[in-house]
Amino acid sequence: MRRFLFPLLFATSFPSGAQNSRIVYEKISPSLIQQRLEAVVPKLRDRRAALEAMFREGGCDGDNLTTQKVSGSSEPNIICSLPAAEGAATTIVVGGHYDKVNAGMGAVDDWSGAALLPSLYQSLKGQPRHHRYVFIAFTGEEEGLYGSASYVHKLTKMERANILAMINLECLGLTPPKVWASRADKRLLAAYAKVARSLGIEVAGSNADKVGDDDSHSFLNAKIPVLSIHSLTTETFPILHTARDQVAAIHADDYYAAYQVTVVLLAHLDSSLEPAL
Repeated sequence: MRRFLFPLLFATSFPSGAQNSRIVYEKISPSLIQQRLEAVVPKLRDRRAALEAMFREGGCDGDNLTTQKVSGSSEPNIICSLPAAEGAATTIVVGGHYDKVNAGMGAVDDWSGAALLPSLYQSLKGQPRHHRYVFIAFTGEEEGLYGSASYVHKLTKMERANILAMINLECLGLTPPKVWASRADKRLLAAYAKVARSLGIEVAGSNADKVGDDDSHSFLNAKIPVLSIHSLTTETFPILHTARDQVAAIHADDYYAAYQVTVVLLAHLDSSLEPAL
């Protein structure tokens, strides 16, 4: 997460609603989720290699696993695509960044988000989907959202119009899952609240409008609906960009809860999310 120096703001009021939908996905074990988290390494090229190996292990390979060169970064965006049934073009993007600052291991910021992407793909791939899913491990977030900005810039007008949602995973597992409510699309926020409640997860928000930034901003600038899921509070935010950013700072139960709420949200959106009129 790119950092700025202002107090955190909090939001705890969420819309409710969204119709019932059939949720189907393959559940990944807590041990595998933790194993992929603990595979974090410090060097950017090694992080890339580890993520590509995880995607292949999860079944994303061949033409579905690609990279995208990013100006300003030595490594590319890593892109794993899950085609929709019958070739539908409507798309849900799921992202997290794999670059880090020099201090610490960058396990929280944001290996925690990037390392969930292969598991989310693996969980969803076994069921025909109404929408296409694109899982992107972004590079260059810490330098200025370079990876996400590059991805959005290279989209055609039609490709942008077909993206119904961007779900961003940032700094997970320090506390139970939270959302950046003030930035979130109302429909996505309502869907998240419904899913979280169904899982017994407290619906909570922590806004970072004047504290930092994340890759959802690049999509927001393109008028694409966004929702960022994270775990930051005023107490945990100081861990970022310091030597304290290690796997040991992440609580396994809270991290697995982030996986659970995200995968159920994605499966729910597949059957409930339609283009806005």
